[in-house]
Amino acid sequence: MRELSTSQQEDKVPLDSLIFGYEPMMPFLAAAIGVWLMPPPWPNVARDMVTFWGALIIAFVAGVRRGFGFGAPAAPTSAAIAAMLLYFVPAGLALLLHWADLPVLALAVLIASYALVAILDARAAKAGSAPAHFARIRPAQMMIAVVGLVAVLAHSWT
Repeated sequence: MRELSTSQQEDKVPLDSLIFGYEPMMPFLAAAIGVWLMPPPWPNVARDMVTFWGALIIAFVAGVRRGFGFGAPAAPTSAAIAAMLLYFVPAGLALLLHWADLPVLALAVLIASYALVAILDARAAKAGSAPAHFARIRPAQMMIAVVGLVAVLAHSWT
């Protein structure tokens, strides 16, 4: 069996990251399907649920990013705190917007947040400020959420 180089080992996505990275993205796809295929009132229920789920997951991602900064001495604290805030604050904003009966704005905030995570976590991984495998997993993982949320948002406009 061929041994992996150090950089290949760092870039290899751990199994638990695959499982716990992609499984939480499935409700986004389920909501996207639900809003388009289910009879009323289920599309609104699916929209509400995916908004809450999306905010919870993005807040969790904020904690993961900050947690890595605590554990990796090479990770710049200011960058980890800034990323955490850029993820966490919009999660709360999305919940407030939804609560204020502005679900379309809540979805738009979540879409922007997930796109931001896809970009910033991949860049941070390449710079050593996030786990190296985030460069491979985060763009695809977050785009699942973006696609699901965009489908839900598109249904909200119909």
